[in-house]
Amino acid sequence: MKHRFAFVVVLSFFLSIPFFSFSAFGFAGDEEKKVLYFHVGAPKTATKAIQYECSERREELAKLGVNYPPSENGVNHSVEILKIFYGKAEETKEWILKVKEQSKDFKSILLSDECASMQSGKTLLFQEFLTFLNQHFAVKYIYCFRKTVPAIGSLLTMNIIRGSVISNDALNIDEHIKFRMLRHLNSYDFYSRLDTTLLSYEELAKSGKLVQTFLYQAMGLKIEIPNRLIHTIGDYDREVNFTDTQLIHLERAFSVEEGSFVIIYRKPDPTLELSKVLSSLIRERTKKILSTPEFHMGEFSPYPTNGFSDCEFSHRWTERTKASVTVPLAEMDPLPSRISFLNTSGLVTDNHTQDLTVKVNEEVVGSYIYTLNNNNQIIDIPLPKVDRAKIEFDIPNAISPFNLGINADKRTLGISFKEVQLQY
Repeated sequence: MKHRFAFVVVLSFFLSIPFFSFSAFGFAGDEEKKVLYFHVGAPKTATKAIQYECSERREELAKLGVNYPPSENGVNHSVEILKIFYGKAEETKEWILKVKEQSKDFKSILLSDECASMQSGKTLLFQEFLTFLNQHFAVKYIYCFRKTVPAIGSLLTMNIIRGSVISNDALNIDEHIKFRMLRHLNSYDFYSRLDTTLLSYEELAKSGKLVQTFLYQAMGLKIEIPNRLIHTIGDYDREVNFTDTQLIHLERAFSVEEGSFVIIYRKPDPTLELSKVLSSLIRERTKKILSTPEFHMGEFSPYPTNGFSDCEFSHRWTERTKASVTVPLAEMDPLPSRISFLNTSGLVTDNHTQDLTVKVNEEVVGSYIYTLNNNNQIIDIPLPKVDRAKIEFDIPNAISPFNLGINADKRTLGISFKEVQLQY
């Protein structure tokens, strides 16, 4: 009885101390997290126009309960966020926590950094940063998407004009297009799986008041903003001076008549003229690559993929028990009716088979069993008439070659993919 009395007295004493609470030890509900809107781009969707308006209208946004934090460059938050890739992640975290402290009287916070869209969750450092954000905020992403062909045309044109692509070496334009296409498509695919507001750049531009429409659709903010030119500060450096060698490489890369770029470049406004011609040629090339009737997954895929291991030139393995390929049908002209994955094979032995279930937009379209005697199969899939066809592969028996005693490879592998064909 004495022990029970002593326990009650001690418990009463601790409960009387102001800093003691059950919530500190996780016994009570967590404090409601403040909403953090993270505008991640993507590039070439009037991101700078949006950022400039937000930076100029901080006071108006504040009156609506939104904190658009000041930054080192005064316009967006790239400087602070990019520090995580230069060994200064702690500085970024400290800045985020400072923003959190300064936002106590605000309903929400808005950050903007289009470089974030290009990470697409592939970089471990960026994944850790997103995890950190989710620990402190209810994060809602804002992603402006744009059709692949004009997006790549605009982005790669800008890179060439600025000189970040052209050199005295021969320009492999198709490789540059493929690289940017993969980043563009995989970025959309990554953010579409998060709590993201997806906005069409084409629809925003059509609205007549792009930034105003953006803020309303993304955050429900009603604010009057007159429409301005999309390119707020201008995309191109007018002082670029191409050498004859660089212009010759451009002509070779695009298979145009010798001297054509030289003539265009020497007009009164050469950079603008060059940008128009380049953009047109890049768009034609991008459209051709996107709608190519045949490609090899071991070398390149023009569509977003998830759950696959790296390309190995001769093939590409599914890794773990689920994988997917998303075909951007709305971007393709003409529209394919079927897609065939040729010469697929499974990681099998005498005692281990691979089962494969294939779904298109969550509807089962086929089942396959891979054995030593039946280990070269064609997966033929009809494509629906929709904007995007997500082809999912379920491989429950995926296993590592190490566990099968084949070699030292510890990846959990299932099916290897090779050639792909589209049928129109």
